[in-house]
Amino acid sequence: MFAKLAPFKEFTSILNPHSKRIITGISLNAIGGGMTLSLLMVYMHDIRGFSTTFGGLLMAWGAFTGIVGTGPLGALVDRIGPKKVIIPGLVIASISAFSFSMVTNHAQAFFAMTLFSLGGQCIWPAQMVILTRVTPEADRSKIFGFNFMLLNLGLGIGGLISSLIIREHSVISFQIMYWVDCFTYLVYLLIVLGLHTPHAGKYIAKENEPKKGSYRELFRRKDLAILTFAGVILLTFGYGPLQSGIPIYATQYLGLSPKWLGVIFGVNTISIVVFQPLVLKILEKYSKYAALISVGIIWAVSWIAVGVAPYLPIFVGGIALCVSQLIFAFGEMVHAPTSPALLQELTPDHIRGRSSALISLQWGFSGVVGPAMAGILIGAHLEKLWVVLMAAGVLIPIPFFAYVRTLNGKKV
Repeated sequence: MFAKLAPFKEFTSILNPHSKRIITGISLNAIGGGMTLSLLMVYMHDIRGFSTTFGGLLMAWGAFTGIVGTGPLGALVDRIGPKKVIIPGLVIASISAFSFSMVTNHAQAFFAMTLFSLGGQCIWPAQMVILTRVTPEADRSKIFGFNFMLLNLGLGIGGLISSLIIREHSVISFQIMYWVDCFTYLVYLLIVLGLHTPHAGKYIAKENEPKKGSYRELFRRKDLAILTFAGVILLTFGYGPLQSGIPIYATQYLGLSPKWLGVIFGVNTISIVVFQPLVLKILEKYSKYAALISVGIIWAVSWIAVGVAPYLPIFVGGIALCVSQLIFAFGEMVHAPTSPALLQELTPDHIRGRSSALISLQWGFSGVVGPAMAGILIGAHLEKLWVVLMAAGVLIPIPFFAYVRTLNGKKV
């Protein structure tokens, strides 16, 4: 039965030695991320003694520094090739993970977050460009979906491991998680160093192609500009507050143990591993624009489930958060293969680094506003207002996606 719902052969058949390396590195590195990302706010507040507001602003600072670095690093990928950008990025990210384990004051926290953000902005567009180049256009949605599925498997494993390791008020238990995270970046680095393909180098323009590109070339296209703007809004109210707000909402407002966080986010990631193949099959029947419209609706429903949790007994409230992440996962399974595939489909080869940077920009900008809203509103005990704003906000991009679909003459 499961084999029929999850046709893994369709994924493995499109892989080649180069895409296997990148996807393997991303998946292994995700284990470390799964151990640390969802617990960062808890670690900062409960272990290091920083305020909730500071934790939210710290995450917003990380996103802000990412925005600053997005443009230049995306252009750098086009100029020197993705491999030469991802290697220093992995080194920087590994240093940031170790730095987080040793944080004792505000300045050190900002330093670690700055490194984390800059490293990530090197890694993200570079690995996206390599995956895009080594995969035929017809298979890109599938490869992005498969990558997302394995990424979440890594995150889920990391989250479950963290639930076994962490102890309330234990500094060393949290430090161990960051040390493991540091190690996974180094493993990914070794994998990339063994990657030998011209697709990982600088793109050589064909005779009929421009020798150089620019962001102006991207934004001259109305559809790309609107898609980027709508994507920022969608992620700001959907993804942006997830890793920062849900942990504090669950532990401080609902009174759940931090161990619940591994379960809550584990439900999310396991759902993606199980259902991503089925969702990809369904997506084949619809346009990418219709798929993006559905994401806003799905995520709005998931935030409603978050809002219901405080009105239930504490254990049932925890279950409600698990349900919210199950629902949210279906939106992720639609968004992850659709958004990057559509953007790459509309972008020429010589500016794919910049195109991938636009995706990073969406995540980065949403990461400024999302965590800041979560930290400030939850810190001011306005948890209900926070949930209502998130549920309403994910619906805002829907007319923009519909307009872009009209521009390109796409039908459902």
